[in-house]
Amino acid sequence: MRRRRILHEAVPRSSLRRDVDTITQAMLGAAIGQAGFARSLGPRARAWGAVAGLVPDLDVLAVATHGPFGEMLYHRGVTHSLWFGLALGPVLALVAQHVAAWRGRTDPGPFGAWTALFALALVTHPLLDWFTPYGTQLLAPFSRERFALDAVGIVDPFYSVPLALALAAGSLRALAPRRRARIAAAALAASTAYLFYGWSLNERLEARVARTLRAQAPAGEAVVVRAYPTLLQPWLRRVVARTGDVVRVGWTSALAPDAIRWQAFRPERDARIDALARTPEGRLFTWFAMDDTAARVRASDDGFVVEIDDLRYGVPGDPRFGMWGVRGYFDRDGALRGAVERFSRPRAADALDPAALLRAALGDLAALGRLVGEELPTRR
Repeated sequence: MRRRRILHEAVPRSSLRRDVDTITQAMLGAAIGQAGFARSLGPRARAWGAVAGLVPDLDVLAVATHGPFGEMLYHRGVTHSLWFGLALGPVLALVAQHVAAWRGRTDPGPFGAWTALFALALVTHPLLDWFTPYGTQLLAPFSRERFALDAVGIVDPFYSVPLALALAAGSLRALAPRRRARIAAAALAASTAYLFYGWSLNERLEARVARTLRAQAPAGEAVVVRAYPTLLQPWLRRVVARTGDVVRVGWTSALAPDAIRWQAFRPERDARIDALARTPEGRLFTWFAMDDTAARVRASDDGFVVEIDDLRYGVPGDPRFGMWGVRGYFDRDGALRGAVERFSRPRAADALDPAALLRAALGDLAALGRLVGEELPTRR
């Protein structure tokens, strides 16, 4: 996709950032410093590791000059590519050594250790983002392909808490440096294993749902299934399945894998939807949403409103709606009026009832009640 400057009406900042939280990324970098570099670089390895863990997310500053559409294009772009950390690592190593000398340290630390610390902290940042549904451009700028493993949500204490505990232990002076390093290494191993656990849950769920839907579909009909994690835990998953001209959105728990709550709809076909999708903003949004979208047309006082939603993220309720999308206004003759805008969709309080979502995550899908549809088997 070509780089382009797109300036439009901004949406609230809270709706723009859909990323692994910055605290977790900083803790990951600090834990790497504690596990592998505290002996050669001292306590500063944790602090510099935390800083390096945050550097890739500086690309969100693109919103200041390019607006929310620019953030879609540039966030998780070049600074999240795999080569970026390897290239920037030596540069930050020189910076760290100069800072140490400026502060009067006689031993600025080995250049090789600094380089390895920064490279690891920078490279593990996009690798962690890769396990979420947002999409990360691991090969930018050579390729605009977005990679996502859909393993864990953007906020997940099961991943973050082990890192936090290890860093807390690392602050205890009573512990020997080698013990602190081992604790951090164990936390990194546990959190990494958890990422692969979430990935395994998703892969098995997608395969199971796909087998069931293929058995129900007419011979030769294409079946596409994608499952997405939700926040704070690994088990409750949102599933988007496309069979023929039907889109199904379902909710299921890995702790109750034999059933899924489905809602279904047929995508609207309308020339105004096609017109919005062909705009630069529409093409950008479809790429950003990794082609998992749904669109609709509704009448307004002076024409029509067309919206395209990102189906990767959503809460129980109307299956056609995601948490954000793009919107265009058309006159009665079908011509687009004004700028295409990005929006966040407000949600009813009952759609986000934490107690109901927790019960559903633990296997009680009936807790979602009227917010979702019929419970159907997913195994044959």
